[in-house]
Amino acid sequence: MTDIPLLPDDLRPVLREFLAGQSTLTLATAGVKDGRPQAAPLFFASDDDFNLYWISSPDSRHSLNVADWNDAAAAIYVPTWEWTGIKGVQIEGDVVPVVEDDERQRALALYRAKFPFVNERFAELIEQSVIYVLRPRWLRWLDNARRFGYKQEFRLEAPHPDTQKS
Repeated sequence: MTDIPLLPDDLRPVLREFLAGQSTLTLATAGVKDGRPQAAPLFFASDDDFNLYWISSPDSRHSLNVADWNDAAAAIYVPTWEWTGIKGVQIEGDVVPVVEDDERQRALALYRAKFPFVNERFAELIEQSVIYVLRPRWLRWLDNARRFGYKQEFRLEAPHPDTQKS
C-alpha cells in the first residue's frame, strides 16, 4: 500500500464528524479454522485517531474470529435509497481487546457519551464486558453526492504498538 497517500489533515475533521454521526458499523471477520466470513453490526464509538471501539461478548462469533486472526474490515455508511446518497467509509485494520485501563476508561467515556441509554440500562453489564478496538491502517472514503463512484483511499500511520498479529 505504499502508493496510497496518508490521510490528509483537511479530511480528518470531515471523517471525524461523519463517524460521530453514525451509530453502527458492520465488522467483517473470518474464521481461521473454517475460513468462513462473517459480518456483524455493532454500535461503535470512535476517537480522534479513528480507532473504533465497541463492546461485545468474547463468546460471539466475531470475537472468536478476531481472537484467532485479528485482521478485520469495517464499513460505516448512511442509510439511503438513492444512488447519490451513498456515503461512507471502509476501513481495514487490526482488532484487539482493550486491556490497558486508561484506554478502557477513555473508550467507555466515548461510548457512554455517544449512547447515553447505556448509562441507564446497561451500566453494570458494560463494566464487565470486553471492549474491542479496530486500529485502522487503511480507509476508503465514498461519497456519491460528489459524483457516482467517488472514492479516495488513504493509509493511516502505523498501527498502535500494542497491536500484534496472531
